[in-house]
Amino acid sequence: MATTLPHKTLLMRAVLKQVSPMVIRLISVSDHMQLPQFHDVVLAILGWHGDLGYILRVHGEEFNSFRRKTRSKALHEFKLHRQEKFLYVCDTLHMWEWDVRIIDIQDAENDESDCPICVGGRGAAPPEHCGGPTGYRLMLKRQKEGAAMSDPLRVEAGIRMFAEACPEEPQKTWDLLRTALDQGFRNVDRRLEETGTLQPDRFSLHEANARLSELAPYRRLWS
Repeated sequence: MATTLPHKTLLMRAVLKQVSPMVIRLISVSDHMQLPQFHDVVLAILGWHGDLGYILRVHGEEFNSFRRKTRSKALHEFKLHRQEKFLYVCDTLHMWEWDVRIIDIQDAENDESDCPICVGGRGAAPPEHCGGPTGYRLMLKRQKEGAAMSDPLRVEAGIRMFAEACPEEPQKTWDLLRTALDQGFRNVDRRLEETGTLQPDRFSLHEANARLSELAPYRRLWS
């Protein structure tokens, strides 16, 4: 008869870096959960659907979704303690960096303790593919100001500022920068049109856990 290995429940506080207003999630998971399943849980809580990989940096080492050996790691193998922190990067293209702190560690009371749950939070998750923290900040700025980012006057003002600071640079440099700025600002405008009005302060605990419940059929993978 197979024996069930003892496990604990980790209460984590994840804070998204370089984003304002603050985005915080309180998550409870089994310490026997493997890294790929932990990543799936975070994606579900945030309401993100794509998967561009993850990176976890803990105790001076890096573990990521691109190396088969590290993908099999379970959280308990890191021997984390209360108040200990690690860095979790969700989406290696847009580099959403989360500071994750272990708030509490408890003995699991029953099998239901294996199930991940979001126990609190603050702030809306940014749109998934908005260009990372910088793109999100620009989208919020664009929404607040109302005017399109892709304004030729805005682009030229930026070019002048750089040109005055670096007068030795050739004209070709500023032509390339002008193209890059124009494309970047147009992308910000397009993303805001696609996502609609941003509500950076909105957080729904019910919606976060409803998305987690959809992972229930795969519970055997993390228990």
